[in-house]
Amino acid sequence: MAQTPILRLAQLRAVVRSGEAKRLREAAHLSIGEVASACGVDQSTVWRWERGTRSPRGDRALRYGELLDSLRGQLKEAA
Repeated sequence: MAQTPILRLAQLRAVVRSGEAKRLREAAHLSIGEVASACGVDQSTVWRWERGTRSPRGDRALRYGELLDSLRGQLKEAA
């Protein structure tokens, strides 16, 4: 069963708070700018998400979550 957007958002925020989001981005050798572009936000937004000064919100946050899920899957396959 697919997660509702609100549950997905809660899960994403936990991943960001734990530092896993930044670790995934770095392990995939992606810049903050590349992630920001893929999510439709400014670089400063991703920077703030990763440092915990802002929480991801809305549709852009859900895109960020989808990107992180894809990175997690790719990194598992490569291991």
